[in-house]
Amino acid sequence: MAHNVKIKNFTIGENHPPFIVAEMSGNHNQSIEKALEIVEEVAKSGAHAIKLQTYTADTLTIDKKDGDFYLGDKNSLWNGKSMYELYQQAHTPWDWHKQIFERCNQLDLLCFSTPFD
Repeated sequence: MAHNVKIKNFTIGENHPPFIVAEMSGNHNQSIEKALEIVEEVAKSGAHAIKLQTYTADTLTIDKKDGDFYLGDKNSLWNGKSMYELYQQAHTPWDWHKQIFERCNQLDLLCFSTPFD
């Protein structure tokens, strides 16, 4: 027996087309303008939804710059940074969520957030 799930105006299930979700992550580089550009491009791509990750550096780690909290891989984009600094730069600020969700609604793009921690 096939089970379907209805989310907004989308039906997800065995006898329906794939439901495509794009992940924004930290690809906005701490720019709300870039985040909204990503939303626009996702809508143009034909994806059905976009997912944000909700966290802050303070909710994931401590502000320590040595040991396991230090990124010392010379081949890494994050070389010389701490985990805290990485998460500070990569998180989507909570006060952006409303604006991102509103833009998604205007574009008939489902938006949701997954609490990361």
